[in-house]
Amino acid sequence: MESSSIITSIGIGAGLFVGLIIFWFFHTVIKRKLGNAQSTPAPNSVQLKGGRDQRRHPRLAVAWSATIEIGRMSVNVRLKNISLGGAFVICREPVPLDEKFRIFIKEPNEERLALNAEVVWSNMNVPEAKVIHRGLGIKFVQNTEAARKRLEDAIAYQESLAGVAQAETAHQTTGG
Repeated sequence: MESSSIITSIGIGAGLFVGLIIFWFFHTVIKRKLGNAQSTPAPNSVQLKGGRDQRRHPRLAVAWSATIEIGRMSVNVRLKNISLGGAFVICREPVPLDEKFRIFIKEPNEERLALNAEVVWSNMNVPEAKVIHRGLGIKFVQNTEAARKRLEDAIAYQESLAGVAQAETAHQTTGG
């Protein structure tokens, strides 16, 4: 009788162990699927089609300061790149997908440009080890023609500064 209770105990223990393994497996699979559903892929994987960038407007690398205002919350951020259609915003605060907000960009000529924007992707749910800059992809939405013109002028000004810097670097490296 004692040996049958030992065998029963071992059977119950093994059943619990297998049950925990199965629970852990499904929990991990579900967590990964939900994590991927909450975060859209970075633009490089979404917007590259046939090896080509599908954006309507080319991105310009920048390091502009900005402030985003969502309701009563105000967050200081930095723009890593920008185009007439949107920008990549370095931001450690989670902002939900499709969230609309106001962004105030400090232009290179020190003026402040106010634009309406919307979050189109985020890397907030991507593991830290896989992210270079934590942030958001935004698109500019429902802005006035004057605001769009100011953005176009700011980008053109930044491009001209970048062109001058490249020309000076080339001049210095050639010894001219």
